[in-house]
Amino acid sequence: MSYDLYFWPSGAAENPGRLANRLADEKADGLVSNERVLAFRAELLRRWPDLVDMIAPWHHDLVGRQPWGRTDLADRYLGVTLRYGWEGTSALPFLAGAYGLDSYDPQSDQLLTPSSLPADSKVHDDVAQVEGWVAEEHVVQVLRRISTYIGYAYDDLDETALIGALDDTSDDAVDGWFEYPLAGTPPLVIRLAQPPGSAVVSVHIEGTMDLVLATRIETLLDLL
Repeated sequence: MSYDLYFWPSGAAENPGRLANRLADEKADGLVSNERVLAFRAELLRRWPDLVDMIAPWHHDLVGRQPWGRTDLADRYLGVTLRYGWEGTSALPFLAGAYGLDSYDPQSDQLLTPSSLPADSKVHDDVAQVEGWVAEEHVVQVLRRISTYIGYAYDDLDETALIGALDDTSDDAVDGWFEYPLAGTPPLVIRLAQPPGSAVVSVHIEGTMDLVLATRIETLLDLL
C-alpha cells in the first residue's frame, strides 16, 4: 500500500482537497513559482535519496527517471507517494513547515500536523547524534530553540554558563569541547567547539532522539 502527501506554499489553498485532486492531474493553475518549493525538494532528496523514485512532478533532479508529463511545475508544488512505514514520514510536516510549506494528506483530507499521521507511519527509530555548524552569534538561539523542543526551561542562568565557554575550545581535540546538558524530554547534551579565530561553532547534539526531533534540530542548524 502507498501513502500520498502534497506540499505547497503555506496558505495557497482555500480548499486543499480540491487543489490536491487537480495536482494529481498536473493542473497547477493558481500556484505560482516559489523558490521555497525547490529548496524543500532539494532538501528531501539530500536527506532521503530513495525519494527519487517517489516524487513528482518531474524535474531535472530526478536524474535516473525519464521525463513524463509536464516539466515546468517543480517550483510550484511537490507530491510524494510513499510506502506505508517509510522511515521519514513523521518528520516531513516539521521539515515542510521550516520551508514555509503546508503538508496535505489526501487520505484523511486534512492539512497535516505530526499527531495526525496514521499509526502505521509513526517512526520509532532512535538517533544518537546530530551535527552541524552555526555562526557564533546564533549559539544562544540554537540552545533556546532546542530547549523548547524538549520542554527544558532555558533561562538567564543557562546563558551565564555560556559566557567565555568557547574561548579555549577546539574541534580538533578530543578534550577540546564544551559540554552542556539540557535536562528535558529527552535529555540532551550539547557539545560546542570553535576553531581558533573562526566565527563559526561546531555543534554536536547527543541523546536518544526520535527521527522527528532529530530532523527538527538538523533543520534548525541548516537554517541558521
